[in-house]
Amino acid sequence: MIQKRSLSPNGLLFTSVSAILGSGWMFSAYYTSQLAGPAAIISWIIGGIVLAIIAFTFAEISAMLPLTGSSVRVPQYTHGTLVAFIFSWFIWLSYTALVPTEVQGVIQYLTIFFPTLAMPETGQLTHQGYLTATILMLLISSINIYSLRWLIHANNMLTVMKIILPLIIVISIFIVATLRHHPIYPRSSFSPYGFHGVFAAIASGGIIFAFNGFKQACEMAGEAKNPGKALPYAIIGSITICLVIYLLLQFAFLASLQPSNIAQGWAQIQLRHSNSPFTTILLQDHLQGILPLLYIGAVIGPLAAALMYMASSSRSLYATSANGSLPSFLHRLNHQGNPASAIFVNFCVGMLMFTPLPGWKAMVTFLTSLMAISYAIGPISFLALRYQIPHQSRLLKLPLPRLWSYVAFFLCNCLAFWSGWDIISKLSIAIVAGIAVMFGYRAINSTANSIPLNSRSALWLWPYFAGLTLISYLGSFGHGLDILHFGWDIITLFFFSVGIMWLATHLRLAPEETQCYIDDLEHQIPTSH
Repeated sequence: MIQKRSLSPNGLLFTSVSAILGSGWMFSAYYTSQLAGPAAIISWIIGGIVLAIIAFTFAEISAMLPLTGSSVRVPQYTHGTLVAFIFSWFIWLSYTALVPTEVQGVIQYLTIFFPTLAMPETGQLTHQGYLTATILMLLISSINIYSLRWLIHANNMLTVMKIILPLIIVISIFIVATLRHHPIYPRSSFSPYGFHGVFAAIASGGIIFAFNGFKQACEMAGEAKNPGKALPYAIIGSITICLVIYLLLQFAFLASLQPSNIAQGWAQIQLRHSNSPFTTILLQDHLQGILPLLYIGAVIGPLAAALMYMASSSRSLYATSANGSLPSFLHRLNHQGNPASAIFVNFCVGMLMFTPLPGWKAMVTFLTSLMAISYAIGPISFLALRYQIPHQSRLLKLPLPRLWSYVAFFLCNCLAFWSGWDIISKLSIAIVAGIAVMFGYRAINSTANSIPLNSRSALWLWPYFAGLTLISYLGSFGHGLDILHFGWDIITLFFFSVGIMWLATHLRLAPEETQCYIDDLEHQIPTSH
């Protein structure tokens, strides 16, 4: 754990805002419009509300237990080693994949000037593109190894720029759209694909990907001054600020579309440069003069977000090692107090993700279900801790904890389900790989093997993963069989979520075991400096 609390509330807020305003603002308006048409506006509002409900459960936990890598370590205290490792595996994979995704977004926008960096159809990197990605990944890793304090100070300045630049672009587009007098092409339907499209856009249009940055505040809680006040401020503040910005970007994108862009329907929006949607928008609106601002934002935004995600992914790996599930060298700190070995491992794994996931859209699609599943442990741990340590001081205490946790868990499952069968079907590969890593390490390390798995507390995992997979297979999203028609699939998912939530809460660790973990933490949680 980092031994100094150096992050102010505003520093923590800017950390999450920076992560949310990554490459998502450059692509999500385009992909959500393809999936939902103008009703993408509703998708953003629903997505923001859903993520806020889920985020509050993480906020209560992180304010009470301000740990570095808290979303990895807290499940250890509520459900033991096996549950903690499975979810830490999902969390680490998602964070590690986020860094190359942001780098991919930068490179795709740069193909307008350097077309040899990536394939125009898929966005897959060429040899020159892979070399560029390597340089950017090394730069991001080096900054994270050097100094967290320097990183946060630089990030505050970058975040201000990331807020201002999209707003300038939005205002410019609105001025042109107002002169044209048709904000949204009048012959189009507002919601061409109904609520099915609205929900699909939340999961597959980049909304989950964009708002995932709220968790940065939770992961870095161990470095925050006054975490009880700073965490709710950072989490809810970042979601609110960025929701307004994303809504303005979505309105601007829709307002700029011309009849020729949607002549073949919303699902086939025609843009001259689909690898960089807002470049096309500015060019067809004759706003070439602000293209330099767009490209400053297209570089600064994703790279600043990648800096934050590298920090969080290394702390997730650090926390998993601290739990005893991975080699101890991963939680060693350098002289600056940063987990350098974990950062190096994440760099290597991140570089491997460019080839099998060609293009920004492919990377985001892969990430969607990983993120949604990783959120599920938040409501579960939140309710379990209310039973296990009911008298623990809670600087943030949510009302109606049982109702809140059940609703939040159901919404987590909705996000995963809406990503579709194509994505959910691949989760089993990630699960098997994670279990193989854990048991492989336990087989060669006697210390790790001596840590109890707490298998009983993990029994709910297997019906959870199997049931979610089956409902997705029978459902209507992402090429499911559509046996469970739209509407009935959501109802089925609701009752399934209630059952799993009850089972997971019932199988929590005994209060005495959890209290032992909490007592140990009192000697580890750092004080403010």
